[in-house]
Amino acid sequence: MNRQFATLVGISALLLWSTLVALLRISTQKFGPIFTVTYVYTLSAIILYLSYGLPDFKKISKKFLFISSLLFVIFELCFAFSITLSNSSEKSIEMNIIFSIWPTLIILMMTFLKEEKVNFLTIIGILVSFSGIVLINYHKNLNFVDNFHKSPVSYVLIFIASILWAIYCIYTKKHSNGTNAISLYFILTAIALWILTLSTQGFHLPTVESFMSYTVIGINAVFFAMGYLAWNTGIIKGNMPVLIMLSYFSPILSSGFSTIVLHSSLSSNFWYGALTVTFGSLICWLSIRKNHSIKELKLAS
Repeated sequence: MNRQFATLVGISALLLWSTLVALLRISTQKFGPIFTVTYVYTLSAIILYLSYGLPDFKKISKKFLFISSLLFVIFELCFAFSITLSNSSEKSIEMNIIFSIWPTLIILMMTFLKEEKVNFLTIIGILVSFSGIVLINYHKNLNFVDNFHKSPVSYVLIFIASILWAIYCIYTKKHSNGTNAISLYFILTAIALWILTLSTQGFHLPTVESFMSYTVIGINAVFFAMGYLAWNTGIIKGNMPVLIMLSYFSPILSSGFSTIVLHSSLSSNFWYGALTVTFGSLICWLSIRKNHSIKELKLAS
């Protein structure tokens, strides 16, 4: 597989993931939030296991496996439930945009760890990203605090998810040694979800007669799992800087798809805010690229 084709495969992951919020919301209306998330992650875990198998445990640090698994499982639970527990389709779309501050959080954390230097461009990018969050949550006669009180659980979960995903990305990059344990992570997430489901819902499963409802669950799981497979291929064999840059536009694409499928009505403030968050993340990315370019020039000289 050449580099150009691998990059296209990576881009397809962004397209697949852009359907996630809409499909989760559709399934939630039929199965409820807990069963929707449990079914999707269980099927995704099976698909990833059949595609990847399990990692070679003899070659992986037990400490890394424990910490990375814990971060991933809690992150996935927080993200999925922030979407499915939202009190409206519009709020679910907003949660997805708020989650997209994770690249900015990575830069903040790496700066705190002294692995990246902050320059003026970085500070501007961070301020722009967070101002976008404020814009998204500003409605007529409603501010961020009012919005938070209307759906506090979703807000808390999505902010926790953003922080955990940023930590997970930094930790796995430093300690994974090229190991891909994604199938194991999904299996553990599915197990955690079944424990949660059975302990809160008992052995009663939802009665859904529509075959289409189960089809949507299946499509959701396939797109989710195949997205991870495609992204992994793109990152390993494709043009990683291009994929990372394009990933910043994924929330906009996801919001557009969700708006059409869910027949949602989003305010102009939402779109301004979404673009602002994306623009801020891009500024941060450019500032880091600039730092790396300067380092490379110094090394070359």
